[in-house]
Amino acid sequence: DGVDIVIWVVVSKVKRNEKIQDEIAEKLGIFEGESWKHKTEDQKAYSIRNSLKTKRFVLFLDDIWSKVELKGIGVPFPTKENKCKIVFTTRSREVCALMGDTNPVEVS
Repeated sequence: DGVDIVIWVVVSKVKRNEKIQDEIAEKLGIFEGESWKHKTEDQKAYSIRNSLKTKRFVLFLDDIWSKVELKGIGVPFPTKENKCKIVFTTRSREVCALMGDTNPVEVS
């Protein structure tokens, strides 16, 4: 059993939820041009959540410098039932802890 979609988002130092949402929406095929741009952050989160809730996904958040609120951007929390995964890269053990990772893997 594979995944339905793999989403890769480079977050970088200046984290903006709207930018993360826009990139996820593009990968999901729900970025609706001008109408998407006029949605609020909550409306975008709702659309992303509705699209992802029926998919088995892997989300890569690359180069995060602060906590990313998954619920706020519309990403369902991974569970054993939905078999989804979230992977992130950071240079900070503190960010690992804020993201709930108690056993980070260091890559050099």
